[in-house]
Amino acid sequence: MKQLFPEDDTKPHFSLKEMRPIPAAKGPKRALLELMDEVEMKIHHFRKECWNITIELLADYLGLMSNPWKYSLPDAKWAGPISKPSYHGLQQLKGQVPTNLIEQYVKEAKAKPWDYPGEIFIEEELAGRSNRLGQMLTPKQIVDFMIKTLNIGQIKQNAFGRPDERTEAWLSVEALAYEHALSKLSRGLLTEHQHHRRIVDVEPVWEKYTIKPQTVLEPAVGTGRFLIEATVLEPKAPMVLFGIEIDLSLYRACLVNMAMFSNHPYSIVCADTLMVAPPFCGPGSKLWDYGNQWDPPDISMFYWKPTPPFKFSLAELAKTRKEQPLGPQQVAIMPETPPAFSLAQFVKAKKKQT
Repeated sequence: MKQLFPEDDTKPHFSLKEMRPIPAAKGPKRALLELMDEVEMKIHHFRKECWNITIELLADYLGLMSNPWKYSLPDAKWAGPISKPSYHGLQQLKGQVPTNLIEQYVKEAKAKPWDYPGEIFIEEELAGRSNRLGQMLTPKQIVDFMIKTLNIGQIKQNAFGRPDERTEAWLSVEALAYEHALSKLSRGLLTEHQHHRRIVDVEPVWEKYTIKPQTVLEPAVGTGRFLIEATVLEPKAPMVLFGIEIDLSLYRACLVNMAMFSNHPYSIVCADTLMVAPPFCGPGSKLWDYGNQWDPPDISMFYWKPTPPFKFSLAELAKTRKEQPLGPQQVAIMPETPPAFSLAQFVKAKKKQT
């Protein structure tokens, strides 16, 4: 008779619950699966819901709900609303699930960075068997190949122009590595004198860079695989990472992954990539100030908006366009920037004065 639980732990075996394969070797993936099993035994929900709640437990442990910019811009002061857990019984569940499982996964995953939540998402078909949204995460081998093909590391040998003011504001956190006075400035609480100091002292900071900072955008970021590999393979390259994801579950998993593995400033936005207006796609856009929040805000003001009249008549449409040609300012409406993220505007104004 075949043993249900073989003593040899080097070979994969199956659990009694839904006959799911359990990895044989210990590691981050095994620790995450054990955490998910604990959640499932406590709440008895569907596996997809258990996956979402496990991600939420990790986010709560990392402090992403109270401070979404904690790992992207460590010196930034978050004055926005604090997100609430989607699962109403999260606080009670925290007392029932062993904390050491969360600590074990975080420790092991940081030692060997990769998208382990995404691996489980694909292997257990949590997108659904029909998978109407086409959620297929790229395998690690292909991700590594594409990142190396892009040759991000070779930008160190190239000469680039100076980035815009918004990118400089994002990269100001890099001054922490050089113990620069800029690291002591609080974003959003700068005095007039400190603004002047930033304009005067920003030059020595850039002189210490071997290259000018670059931006990396992933328009369908998923759980953040490409951004994770980019930041892991080139941890010291001055980059700012951006990502857009339409699915809320994958978006939140990406936030957890980026908080654990990113070595660079980043902003992940929950939005429809195909609807974002072109003026807001660049690194200097105010769109990225609305990223990294566990409960993503409404960013529909950044979406492309057609200009009336809405007539399904080619003749009328051609006549209207000929008489009143559309300008670039009519494509979309620029929203006001939140007060906590207006540093780039001050920088631009001071540069004009000087």
